[in-house]
Amino acid sequence: MNRINQLLQTKKQDILSVYFTAGYPNLNDTENIIIELEKAGVDLIEIGIPFSDPLADGPVIQKSSEKALQNGISLKLIFEQLK
Repeated sequence: MNRINQLLQTKKQDILSVYFTAGYPNLNDTENIIIELEKAGVDLIEIGIPFSDPLADGPVIQKSSEKALQNGISLKLIFEQLK
């Protein structure tokens, strides 16, 4: 069983899920954002990977992805930050 299914089966109340774009607002904020979200009691964190042509995303995610890419975020750096 994966951790999401396990969370859904064991949590008796509502689940708080938060999405944010890696590398936004600043390049090295990703780790600190995750730590603070965990401290705040967030159950599920979805980390958005910026893409240069995010047509399926809404304007807010498009803007944060654009800024993260301008900051220099890359898939390699995201995985390094998540270690």
